[in-house]
Amino acid sequence: MRGIGNVCFWLAFTAVGLVCEMLIPRIDALICGFVLLLQECNYRTLAWLLPLFVLLQEGLGTRTFGGSIVWYAVMFLFFRIGERFFNSGTFVFVFFLSAAFGAASYGLNVLMAPLQDLDVNVEQLIDSSLAQAIFLPLSWCVTKYLRLCLPAGSQPNPVKAESLHKPNV
Repeated sequence: MRGIGNVCFWLAFTAVGLVCEMLIPRIDALICGFVLLLQECNYRTLAWLLPLFVLLQEGLGTRTFGGSIVWYAVMFLFFRIGERFFNSGTFVFVFFLSAAFGAASYGLNVLMAPLQDLDVNVEQLIDSSLAQAIFLPLSWCVTKYLRLCLPAGSQPNPVKAESLHKPNV
């Protein structure tokens, strides 16, 4: 039952994320799921969900062609760098990560715009980057709470913070 509950949760999360992306243009609502899976060290689920996220982002046009792969790679890099300085399960970590995501959103849009001969509207890019930075902590809190409300058999087994910082002896 654990596997079915996990799959159902992530499919429902993806559907709600797509609705959020339609309501709030130019954001990636699925990124908080990516962050949550990295926090849980749930790489098996990430292995099937990440290609789905990339395909959906490419199809929706949220990112320019090929930009979704770069976007998620940069987010993974920011996550790994950030968890060296902060406990990855805290709101402070997600807050700083969202600021980095907002800056990365701006940078990637500026970087990818010339590849498709798009004009760069700086005000629009700043607005969408701020929306992305504000959306992540809020959606992360809601998703993490909903994830904890799952039945005990379908909850993930998060890695304890103490085990992350112990040297291998």
